[in-house]
Amino acid sequence: MRKIFTIGLFTLTTSFIFSQGDVRNFRFGLKVTPTVNWFKPDGNIISNNGVGLKYGGGLILEYLMGKIISIQSGVQIDETGGKVKYNNGATLSTPNSNSVSYFYNTLNSAIVNYDPTLSPASNTHYQLNDRSYTVSYVTIPLTLKMKTKEIGNLTYYGQFGINNSFRWKATATDDVQPITAAGLGTSQTISKIDVTKDVSLYTAALNMGLGAEMNLSGSTSLTFGLNYLLGFTNVVQSNSSYLERQSIDGNGNVINSKMPQQLKSSVIALLVGVLF
Repeated sequence: MRKIFTIGLFTLTTSFIFSQGDVRNFRFGLKVTPTVNWFKPDGNIISNNGVGLKYGGGLILEYLMGKIISIQSGVQIDETGGKVKYNNGATLSTPNSNSVSYFYNTLNSAIVNYDPTLSPASNTHYQLNDRSYTVSYVTIPLTLKMKTKEIGNLTYYGQFGINNSFRWKATATDDVQPITAAGLGTSQTISKIDVTKDVSLYTAALNMGLGAEMNLSGSTSLTFGLNYLLGFTNVVQSNSSYLERQSIDGNGNVINSKMPQQLKSSVIALLVGVLF
């Protein structure tokens, strides 16, 4: 319901702007956005394991509602991600311990959908220890921008709104150990695993930023700023399409299930662009 409301609000707002606005009140531009990204996991099985340095960029569309207030939107391509650690137990003989794993088809170089009937006969069974995500999104921001009068040759601004991001593609680089009858094998790395189906199609984040504009000539300005994006939707599927959680309950019983997961993103983005 929250997703539908956000998308609907964006559609209605932009439709109103285009139908009511004078073309002279529009500004267009281009931007690039180097970013620092990390995840905030929920629960005890997954924990944050570092940041990812990514980038983005795209078009800026700004509608001037007055001398100091405008609505800013556009469309951009964002590459985001982060690193997580899976807190596997040293041994599954310990009550309440966990092991997160998946099956990987080395012939097709692809992770296999979770199925409790899978066996290592046709696929390699790996325990997953660490994962680094790289996710590409098509993002449509919608923010309210408030700026000062020109001070010297700079105009300062603050903005607040929502980023609506639609997943395009997702890959992962995993630190794994093969699970064999003799126990865990030597740690190894598998790169560029396609995990697109395991990442949510839509994510949303609060967009809060500060910045400045420097007039270059006429209506053309250089713009630069710093934005903090606080994700409030789950980046991944609530129950993984690929990952298996094996655990031992307090009575020593082995329980196998899809891995429950909850990751929310945080991003610090540096913005550099030109407005015309």
